[in-house]
Amino acid sequence: MFICRGRMPMVLTVSGIPAEMRLQQLLTAVHLDKWLQEELFQFQWWFLLGLYILTVAAWWKMLNKQRLPEIILYAVLTTIITMGIDEYGIELTLWTYPVCILPIFPVITAINLIALPTCFSIAYQRFPAWKSFACASILIAGVLAFVLEPLLAWANLYQLITWQYYYSFLLYITIALFIRWSVITILDIAARAQGHPD
Repeated sequence: MFICRGRMPMVLTVSGIPAEMRLQQLLTAVHLDKWLQEELFQFQWWFLLGLYILTVAAWWKMLNKQRLPEIILYAVLTTIITMGIDEYGIELTLWTYPVCILPIFPVITAINLIALPTCFSIAYQRFPAWKSFACASILIAGVLAFVLEPLLAWANLYQLITWQYYYSFLLYITIALFIRWSVITILDIAARAQGHPD
């Protein structure tokens, strides 16, 4: 049923639920069924789960616990931005993940969602100067974009649709530098506030 309001038509089903919501329900059901039938407990699923556990364990071991709030802030901000970008990328069909650890929210199981926060937060911890951090970020971005992503594509864990690896390279560097600037700014504001309590 089409209802016109002004210049933009709004598509409604008989029950009053917008057609795009019905389509979303259908896509979710198809995705869940595919996950249950083809992904869950398969070798690639176990590989992803193991990779997540090993990555988080290695990150925790390398983490400077004395700077825990600062490093966690860097990792969380990176995760939030990465989730947003990943959601846009999937929605715009720039890339996809053929295998997911969880079926409903693929972005939280995307490999880059664990790789970016862990790698760049350790770089943030280890390289306090802007220049050394920028160099480390370029190196990490290169490894992630030109080594890890092609390996994941080869293993059918990541699929480029209209995206290119060098886009990821530039995006990763931008994210790393922006988050560093954000964390430093937040810490400076907090330090000034402590020095001048109201």
